[in-house]
Amino acid sequence: MKSFLTGLVVLASVIAAPAMADTYPAKTTRLIVGYTAGGASDVIGRLIANELSNMNGKPVIVENRPGVGGMLGLNVVATSPPDGYVLGVAVSGTMVTGPHLQKNTPYDPLTAFEPISMVAKAPMVMLASPSVADPTVRGFVKEAKDKPGELMFASGAQAFELAMQLFNAKAGVKIGSVTYPGGGQAAMDVMAGRVPIMVDTIGAQQANIKAGKLKAVAVLDSKRSSVLPDVPTVAEAGVPGYEAVGWVGIVAPKGTPKDIVAKLNTQLRTIMAMPAINEKLTLLGFEPSTGTPQAFDQTIHTEYAKWGEVVKTSGIAAQ
Repeated sequence: MKSFLTGLVVLASVIAAPAMADTYPAKTTRLIVGYTAGGASDVIGRLIANELSNMNGKPVIVENRPGVGGMLGLNVVATSPPDGYVLGVAVSGTMVTGPHLQKNTPYDPLTAFEPISMVAKAPMVMLASPSVADPTVRGFVKEAKDKPGELMFASGAQAFELAMQLFNAKAGVKIGSVTYPGGGQAAMDVMAGRVPIMVDTIGAQQANIKAGKLKAVAVLDSKRSSVLPDVPTVAEAGVPGYEAVGWVGIVAPKGTPKDIVAKLNTQLRTIMAMPAINEKLTLLGFEPSTGTPQAFDQTIHTEYAKWGEVVKTSGIAAQ
């Protein structure tokens, strides 16, 4: 009798599973953004929220919960009921780099979430001052080897610091860092020639690149950017195997039903393929990039291990 009842429970769960996606969403969904309104993550979140609302006929409300480098907002997601009504905008900084730089991360990025889909990449670019005589990857590698300890780069964020530390490891050099409160301040000193190199997102420095105030040396992604098609990748320019890219994705609390995750994944992929969305993201310096929940999960695990090793070998201390 007990086994018969157990069988009925299992059968009921199997029958109910597709029905959950069929009726989802039945109420308002919260999309948590761990940054203030107006930033790139917030803009992307609002574009997605608007389209999901239109698709499903139920509101998706963006809720900004800034703090701890975006981790406060993701912790709200991690500790919410796994029913599909709380989603989070997850970025590479809060999932695969930041946790290695914080002594106390409030969640485990590898186990606390159901990855739904990556939605966009935020390609980074190595930039040089216009006053640099040889603004190329090979030129910087040669200078760093000829004058050990003298060449410096301007670091405006932890992600850019790690990108350059990975460059040091792959190129076999040691370019030192000068720390700034943000990319804007770092760019000012590089444009003035006080520091020769920096890394930033393409979107943040598009205007300065176009104006000739900064020289785009190489894209840090594994492929060239559609925004800067004539700029080589770091790997093409002389450091094989190098890749560093920021990204934005959508996650749900661990345990969110798989059929709801699958439905959201399909909808996100449809949204990111819309020409109007593509155009808006390109203006921000992003490139739409989607895939399966499994592919996103694999990216998180691979990148987490990769940047953990960079932090370990570079000797950067967790704060």
